[in-house]
Amino acid sequence: MAVINSYPVYRLFDFFMLTGTLGLGVCYAIARYLGHVGTFCDISSLVVQLPERIIFRMNFSLVGSLLAAMAFPIHNMLQKRVGGWAPTFAAIFQCLSGLGVILVGACGPSEIIEVHLLAAFLGFGGSAFAQIIYNFVFFSEDKQTQPDSAKRIFAVRSLLSVVFLICATCLGLCEAGILPEEPFGHIFEWSLWFNLLFWYFTFKYDLKDFYVGSLDDDAEAKSSTVVHMGVPLLSL
Repeated sequence: MAVINSYPVYRLFDFFMLTGTLGLGVCYAIARYLGHVGTFCDISSLVVQLPERIIFRMNFSLVGSLLAAMAFPIHNMLQKRVGGWAPTFAAIFQCLSGLGVILVGACGPSEIIEVHLLAAFLGFGGSAFAQIIYNFVFFSEDKQTQPDSAKRIFAVRSLLSVVFLICATCLGLCEAGILPEEPFGHIFEWSLWFNLLFWYFTFKYDLKDFYVGSLDDDAEAKSSTVVHMGVPLLSL
């Protein structure tokens, strides 16, 4: 079976980080220039008015799709290094988080607020559960067989997860009226978003040796396209 071409999986994380930060920054800059939002605003305020709404929806669709898609190579890597059932549950929560991010862009707060709040809960809540499970999996990894960089990356992820949970708790306190919504509620929400991006971005170092490849199956005298992320995932 000949390899026609291959692409490093870690590039997905670069694109994920770029679209999640730069894309949202462009939306905010346009909204501020047009006077649609103040200095401090909810992220969802950028999906209310035109033209920033168009960019926001496209951006969150890309980020959410990448977030869900990246669950598969992460799951394969963890099954190879650790095994067990926990990576599967973490991948499910990660996919739910990705779907939530897509839905946040698809349904803004000015449309169906209940759907938008559900989407936000899936986006942040799904990643919160995924982070907890992933961290547990890495903590239980065999220290004798783990890569040299594993301890440093685990320390960074653990710190980011602590910050993520603190921001989530503080945001909940703002929503409950215990802490002032202006400007702290907005600050904690944006902090949650960038923390989420950075947390998943760290996986690019775990997956630096994983590739997506197009393979030609000469043995069966037909062309096959296989997505290879450590193990074959899809064959057409």
